Amino acid sequence: MNHLSEVGLVAANTSRSRAYLAALERHSLLPTWTLLLDDGSTKKMPGQLNKRTSSDAPGLWQNEFWSEASFDPGAPLEPWLQRLGLNYEVADSRDINDPAVVNLIARSAPSVLIYSGYGGSLLGREVLSVGKHFLHVHGGFLPDYKGSTTNFYSLLAENALGASALFLTEDIDGGPILARQRFPPPKNRQDIDHRYDSAARAKVLIDVLDLFRQAGEWNSANIHGGKTYYIIHPVLKHLAIIGEDTEDSTVVSISEEKCE
Repeated sequence: MNHLSEVGLVAANTSRSRAYLAALERHSLLPTWTLLLDDGSTKKMPGQLNKRTSSDAPGLWQNEFWSEASFDPGAPLEPWLQRLGLNYEVADSRDINDPAVVNLIARSAPSVLIYSGYGGSLLGREVLSVGKHFLHVHGGFLPDYKGSTTNFYSLLAENALGASALFLTEDIDGGPILARQRFPPPKNRQDIDHRYDSAARAKVLIDVLDLFRQAGEWNSANIHGGKTYYIIHPVLKHLAIIGEDTEDSTVVSISEEKCE
């Protein structure tokens, strides 16, 4: 498989990291180096299923929007990295701002690191100053939906999810945007947190990396404006999840934008 010599991966024990790794393997876009943030457990995520749910019809994975939704959200990461023969290190911390973690990142070879850390962890000034670009895919269509749990807000407002690739800065969700895309709601909205949000991010990530592989450069743009959201109230989240099922073909304003 091909490795991206300038690109590494910072991964955590999350379904998002599993979606990313599955997509990177599927598209032969493997990182040259991986840092695994160890939270003290290499076991499968509790409460997650290894098999597809009954609503996951085989044709779903061929859907252009949900092409990266086929992954095991509970697969152990370290054996996976070993099977792929990837160069990796394990940090004895789940904190991206831990001085030991910052040191590992600072002395790593890749100039760009795909960031897939734990939710709610913001990169501090020290790690942002080590001379690396951190490529993050935000779960929301930027700059319209900045902040936390934004896909549930966008489901309520426009019946769509979003994902946006950007280089991280100290300005939360305000860095240069490389690509962004809207997605129709999946039929099984109960799986948004652990499958479809991650699958949408993985698809945008692959699009950006594939463009970089072809062009040899990163194309980004600063897009200003938007609104910042905070963790959604459980009642509003429930309303977003039980929203009326919508066939993919009936959703309007589904678009993808590469930033040039």
